[in-house]
Amino acid sequence: MILPRGIEPHVRKILWDYRKMAFVSGPRQVGKTTFAKRLLARAGGGIYFNWDVATDQKKLAKDPYFYESVDRDPKQSFLVVLDEIHKYRRWKSYLKGAFDRSAQEFSFLVTGSGRLDLYSKGGDSLMGRYLGITMFPLTVGELTSSEGSFEGFTHALREPPSASARARDAFTHLLELNGFPEPFSRSERQFLNSWTAERTKLLVREDIRDATSIRQLSLVEMLTHLLPEKVGGPLSIASMREDLGVAFETVRDWVAILHQFYYSFPLLPYSTSLTRALRKASKVYLFDWSEVPEESLRLENMVALHLQKAVMTWNARGEGRVAVRYLRDREKDEVDFVITERDRPICLVECKLSETSPHPALVSYQRKLKVPVAVQLIGTQGICRKLTTDAGILWVISADRWLRALP
Repeated sequence: MILPRGIEPHVRKILWDYRKMAFVSGPRQVGKTTFAKRLLARAGGGIYFNWDVATDQKKLAKDPYFYESVDRDPKQSFLVVLDEIHKYRRWKSYLKGAFDRSAQEFSFLVTGSGRLDLYSKGGDSLMGRYLGITMFPLTVGELTSSEGSFEGFTHALREPPSASARARDAFTHLLELNGFPEPFSRSERQFLNSWTAERTKLLVREDIRDATSIRQLSLVEMLTHLLPEKVGGPLSIASMREDLGVAFETVRDWVAILHQFYYSFPLLPYSTSLTRALRKASKVYLFDWSEVPEESLRLENMVALHLQKAVMTWNARGEGRVAVRYLRDREKDEVDFVITERDRPICLVECKLSETSPHPALVSYQRKLKVPVAVQLIGTQGICRKLTTDAGILWVISADRWLRALP
C-alpha cells in the first residue's frame, strides 16, 4: 500500500517553480526512497541514483554527469534523484558543479537519512542552490489528506475541525503502532517490535558508524535504550553520564548525533516573560514513539511529533516564523507545549489520556502569558468542550479531532 505523503506539493514547487535542488531528509525507513521513486514516475522522465549501490558508485566515478547521456525528451522535465549522495566524501563539490552546469535542463532531488542541512555546512557552499524539507512519519493530518496550512491552523484554534471517523481510525492506529509506513501498513505488534529493534541497530551500526568517528557504538546503542524512559521531562545529561560511565560532554555529543540522524529531537523551554521559568534544559522526544513504554507519555510524544512536523512544515513553506516549546517553572508547574509565532505565544497545549478537567497549570499559564487559546488534548474520543477563561478560550477536545488541523 502506497501511503500519501504531504510534502509532495512543496517538493514540486522547489524543483519546478523555484528551480532549486530539493533536499529531502528524514529518519531511516520513513519512506524517502519510495517517495522519490513515486515522484520520479510522475515527472515524465528521470533517473534514480543510490550511493549505497556499488554499480551506481562506479557509474559516477566513471562519468560524474552520467545523467546527461540518458535518452530523454528535451521538451519534458528530467528529474535526477540522488539518494544518500551525502555519503560521498566530495558530495558538496559534486552537487555544486552538477547544479551550476545542468540546472537549466535537469532538476535535482537529493535524499538522505542524515540532516542534509548540517552536512552542507563548511567546504564548498551550496547556499542559494537548494531548499530543504524534512519527511516526518505519518500523522493524522497526512492520513486524512489535510492541507494543514498555518492559516487553517489559526482558524482551527477558534473553530476546531469536525469529528471524523477516518481521523479517529488514523489516530488509534498511530498511537498503537507508529507513523513509519511499513509497520503502520502491516499493523502487527510483533512485526513492529522486530522492526524497531532492527532499525535502531542499523541506525547506530551503519549510519552513525559511517558518518562519525565514534568507537563506542555499543554505548550509543545503550543510550537509545535509555532515552525512551526520559521522554516527557527535562533531559538530565548528568544522570545518563553515570549510567553510561562516560564524560558529560561525550553524552551531550552523542545525544546531538542521535538528533542529527532523526532518532530523536529536542524541545527547548519557553522562558520569555517568565521570571522563574527553566531556561536551559531541553526535553527529548522520539521519532518512533512506540518505544516509549508509558501510554500517557507515548501520547505526549506522538503529539510532540505532530507539532514539530507542523512548525517545520509551515516554516519551510514560508507561511510563518513558528516554533514549538514547552513551559516549566522551578516549582515544576508545567504545560507540555507552547506554539509561538515570532516568539509570541499563540496556543498552549496539554496532553491527557482521559482527564477532562482543565489542568491547573494550563489555566495558570494562559492567564500569566495572556495566551488567547489553550487546548487540553484528550486520548478519549468524542470530547469537545469550549470554556471561557480570563485570557480567552480553553478547549478540552479529543486529540484525533484537533490533530486534523495539522499537516
